[in-house]
Amino acid sequence: MSAILLRDIGHLVTFDDDDRELRGVDLLVVGQRIAAIGRGLAAPHGAEVIDASGMIVLPGLVNGHQHLYQVGMRSMPEYERSSILPWLRGLHEATLNWWRNGWFTPESVAAVSQAGMVESLLGGVTTVADQHYVFPGGQSLPYIEATIDKAIESGLRLHAGRGTMTMGRSQGGAAPDNACQSMDEVLRHAVELIDAYHDPDPLARIRIDLAPCGVHVDHPELYREFAALAATRAGVGLHTHLYEVVDTQFCMDRYGVTPWEVLLRNGWHHERVWLAHMVDPPAEQIPEFAAAGVGIVHLIAPDLRMGWGLAPVRQYLDAGCKVGFGTTGSASNDGCNQLGDLRVAALAHRMGIDEPWRWPSARELLRMATRGSAECLGRRELGVLAPGKAADLAAWDLRTVDRVGVHDPVAGLVLTGLSDRAELVVVDGEVVVREGRCTTLDEDAVAAAARAAAPTRH
Repeated sequence: MSAILLRDIGHLVTFDDDDRELRGVDLLVVGQRIAAIGRGLAAPHGAEVIDASGMIVLPGLVNGHQHLYQVGMRSMPEYERSSILPWLRGLHEATLNWWRNGWFTPESVAAVSQAGMVESLLGGVTTVADQHYVFPGGQSLPYIEATIDKAIESGLRLHAGRGTMTMGRSQGGAAPDNACQSMDEVLRHAVELIDAYHDPDPLARIRIDLAPCGVHVDHPELYREFAALAATRAGVGLHTHLYEVVDTQFCMDRYGVTPWEVLLRNGWHHERVWLAHMVDPPAEQIPEFAAAGVGIVHLIAPDLRMGWGLAPVRQYLDAGCKVGFGTTGSASNDGCNQLGDLRVAALAHRMGIDEPWRWPSARELLRMATRGSAECLGRRELGVLAPGKAADLAAWDLRTVDRVGVHDPVAGLVLTGLSDRAELVVVDGEVVVREGRCTTLDEDAVAAAARAAAPTRH
């Protein structure tokens, strides 16, 4: 069984139940799990020993919400300054046009998705919850299967969300009709995908989740059917966008209730549910989210880019909600840099708040991006560095010129640095980034394949 020993760690952030931070300790990985943390640990025969004396080591970051297929849609000029509905419609139309021109295929989507996976790994992300919901021509399985194959190649843990759009404009929804699938088709494909790829093991590298796009593009009946299906399959989660500004008025006009009440009516109010964005819920519903045990994934960069404003993160935390962190897709973020987005959140959430103690601290934000996201995904083995937990970790060098003068390494990791590239990343006990370079794939080859798959205009 393989082993890795990190020796004399400069600063270890565990996010364990006691929130311990340790200096000068060793961390031993044996197989897929952390075996021990302490001083002067003996290296097993054949173990790789890594000098971590100048590093800050954290649990691997967990991206709680992503659309990897959108890596090929960065900085599109027509959507740089666009509100949600024109952006959403334009994005769907662009996808359909690319499909008609032979660019949006399972192979091309997999190529650009793998570029996002490598970018994520280089940024210290070890697990990504992906949601693919646009399937031109109705061929959903090949797209998700190809993305799963690329995740296996890269070494990333992947939650592959079977996204959907089932309610087109002719039915009163916000999605183009030719981008939608029937509920029967969606349910059939979801079962096939779970049967083929879902692994309920606590250390699973691949899991399948059921992830309708939103209450403004999916029928309530689909939410009900997905809830029933997930209840029969261990480890299958339920994920959707909610309270992303446009859906409140839509639900009030169509159903006479709020988006959260649509979920309540259809069985989406328990701990296997996590919700993305959550920008503008009624304040009185926040205690309900906590009581139900649903997870909330904060997406600061796209929320600001789309002009939505700030989600009430402090109120979520104070109410006892599970709160994670993510990037969403590159069409509304332009990157997969979760650590960089934490820096944005650390600054943006100070606006308009006169009590500095209510500003989210670097530790709170990093906890959201590790243990918080893992708990949203139902992955209690991830997001924590402690004996018996999964051997997923990321380390950054504290000795670089851009971090000279840092007094608090944790705050310094979030607030300083020219680059957010990790020095070392381990997933499932395997080194996938060493000295800032991906070990599982050739970065340049991945980038070239992605550029060829998604032609840009320059």
